[in-house]
Amino acid sequence: MTAEWTKRLAVLAALFLLSSCYIPDKFRAELRLSRYGDFAISYKGDLLWAPILDDYRKGKVDPKDEAERIENIRKDLVRDIAFRKIESRGRGRFAVEYERAGRLGNVQLTALIRRDARMLALRSLENGAVIVAANGIKPSDAQILAELGLTMEGEFRITTDANVVENNATEVRQFGTNRVYVWKIDNPLSPMPHLVMLRDPDPLRPLPPRPSEQK
Repeated sequence: MTAEWTKRLAVLAALFLLSSCYIPDKFRAELRLSRYGDFAISYKGDLLWAPILDDYRKGKVDPKDEAERIENIRKDLVRDIAFRKIESRGRGRFAVEYERAGRLGNVQLTALIRRDARMLALRSLENGAVIVAANGIKPSDAQILAELGLTMEGEFRITTDANVVENNATEVRQFGTNRVYVWKIDNPLSPMPHLVMLRDPDPLRPLPPRPSEQK
């Protein structure tokens, strides 16, 4: 079964690489995830818009259009109401604060930022597994970031009381009845967070029947 989860994670990672255009930097982020599937995610740090970074590198950013292009990026971020702060720092870099909470359904995908621009995804599966996976950076893209002087540094934590069956955390700490999984991101080639937990049924708040159980 572990091999099946690993295969799923590999497929998800490939999808994330294609779908996300935002790069995190200088950040601290945390996901609080209960064994029943309740979650609260927070992010404080910088976000960079990858396409404009590549255009800066290639000298394709016209000074006459630069302000408009940066404003369009800000408008794209504003579409997600979970942002509490969005402040441009120029050249496609934004200082942001993000907070979002909810409860995963039986089969659901939710993401930071959005599904069409996600850096991190939470996916609940019908078999009771919940997968947390961040998108990675290809070596060729990491080289471009290095040429631009971008380090992609930060720390991500998952605090949970769930039965975790797979993770690649840098460090795991016990905190009361919870475990805290910590990822130290030093550069674009650092291992990106992934974690797999098995969800417990909530006796006080039962979820609707799973698709396979519906007639």
